[in-house]
Amino acid sequence: MLESLARTRVHRRTLLAAMGLSGVAASLAGCAPEGRSDAEFTITAGHGATVDHFHHTSYLYFRDLIQEGSNGRISVKVHPNGVFGGDREVIEHVQLNNLQVGLPSAAPLAAFIPQMNLWEIPFLFNSAEHAYATVDSAFGQSILDRADQFGMVGLAYWDNGFRNLTTRSTRVEGPADVENLSIRTLENTAHIRAWQAVGANPTPMAFGEVYVGLQQGTIQAQENPLPLIESQRFYEVQQYVVLTRHLYNPSPFLMNRDFYSGLPSSLQDLVSQAALDTRDYCRDLGEQADQSALETIQDAGVEVVELEQSQREAFAPQMQRAAEGYIEALVGQSMVEQLYSAVEEAA
Repeated sequence: MLESLARTRVHRRTLLAAMGLSGVAASLAGCAPEGRSDAEFTITAGHGATVDHFHHTSYLYFRDLIQEGSNGRISVKVHPNGVFGGDREVIEHVQLNNLQVGLPSAAPLAAFIPQMNLWEIPFLFNSAEHAYATVDSAFGQSILDRADQFGMVGLAYWDNGFRNLTTRSTRVEGPADVENLSIRTLENTAHIRAWQAVGANPTPMAFGEVYVGLQQGTIQAQENPLPLIESQRFYEVQQYVVLTRHLYNPSPFLMNRDFYSGLPSSLQDLVSQAALDTRDYCRDLGEQADQSALETIQDAGVEVVELEQSQREAFAPQMQRAAEGYIEALVGQSMVEQLYSAVEEAA
């Protein structure tokens, strides 16, 4: 059973109580009221998640911190459901200041910052806490700081959880079990080469086609974070959920550089701190979403396979080498070595 990793963050809850943030209740209900019309600055945020996803709730939490902390000088408007497009479009909107903040996954941002590909090496982390400590390290921040070259400020890594494997009829406990297994993956070279290295048959497929593909047997397996496996009801057409936790996906929280630079220093400090506080809140919600999704999946009669650390380690060498070979060609051997040093120091 996946343990609940939700933590108590006393300093943040004390802050909220002191500020009297009535908007938090609205946030949890998925309500996004209009910002103040008399505000000096407006932050417009767009993201692809639905209103019941923890990313949206996190954005509303950020909104409340900003609007209350600035005494109304900053208005924040949040637009869910992909109104501004997918991750690539959101990044471009932030660059152009059409959006002031965005939360893409690391992989699409790698088109601008190749070093973001480093987070695509599988089996880097032993736990959520290990992942957080690594991406929050000086090394992780140095990658985020490269956004400055593209007109953006990287304020924090919010959470997008660990990816896990589901299978139609194969109980996976080691690399031999994925031999010739047709696994739907992202159209990501590092992912594809990693699964090929252990004998699987990685099959990129449009996300909207995955359920039918699993149902009809066109593909036998897929991999995604647990909340997505639940919300897309993939478990209805899969017999096993295997807690591989093979990849951790951070979501960089970005702000337009000119907008950030144009804020008074006190409001810059507020925005920076709110981004970090919301990062912690987002991670709490993500872990709770994982636990809730797992319970739903188990209640549906799907067998959950919890891999031992030794079983996860059996996958790691081949998959890591395959991904490293591709990523090293993009960012250089030194960056890969620095990544592993940061991973070791954070352990």
